Amino acid sequence: MAHKNINVINMKTLVFALGMLILLFGCIDLGGVPMEEEEAEPMPEPQPTPAPSFVIVSPDEGEAITTETDYGAVDIVLSTSNLIIKPAGSAPNKEGEGHFEVTVNGGDMVEVFSKNHLLEGMESGSHELRIELVHNDGTSYSPSIVKTVNVFIEKVSTEYEPKDYTVTIHDFSYDPETITVTKGDRITWENKGAYPRTATYTGVFDTDVIAPGGNATVTMDTAGTFEYYSLTYVAMKATVIVEEVG
Repeated sequence: MAHKNINVINMKTLVFALGMLILLFGCIDLGGVPMEEEEAEPMPEPQPTPAPSFVIVSPDEGEAITTETDYGAVDIVLSTSNLIIKPAGSAPNKEGEGHFEVTVNGGDMVEVFSKNHLLEGMESGSHELRIELVHNDGTSYSPSIVKTVNVFIEKVSTEYEPKDYTVTIHDFSYDPETITVTKGDRITWENKGAYPRTATYTGVFDTDVIAPGGNATVTMDTAGTFEYYSLTYVAMKATVIVEEVG
């Protein structure tokens, strides 16, 4: 009977020791560092769409453009950034899309759907070109995107305007001895010598006799090289070169 009691006491002691051991391990700091939750990286904010823009490459400000007819033409060249040029009738509107509207001196508007455009029918004189980048439906951006440039259309004459030249006649020589003119030009021979003289190339030109102190003018109508002389002194010679109108 005593042996049984001893076993019960030992069992109680074992249970008590085991409980204390569990309690002891629960209180021991094993030095572990609790895992911290990783903070999620913030999502990047959406960047705004860059605004479209353009510059006028040609014509230059104040450029003079010549024409041989009553009307000239201006070659417009543009450079763009952040822009997709859409064809006529594109819809709906979208930031960074559109086309150009060009007006001359505040007049009628021309729609342009490329970066190059030949503006024809420009009268002579000064003109202001206004170029605006607009949405697909033709409405303005906000703020509006506008450039202006001033040009001058100048009509030039294609007809040759004859010039006047002078050759001096001395007693026994012409000055200059050789002269080059253009077909249609006029040469005046002035006799500053003491003797009557001519300037003659048979079949082409002849001044007739020029008295001392007198003069005579001849229009050069025939192209070529002509060694002329004086009928009153044939040893007195000089050369006229007549060139075609270039």
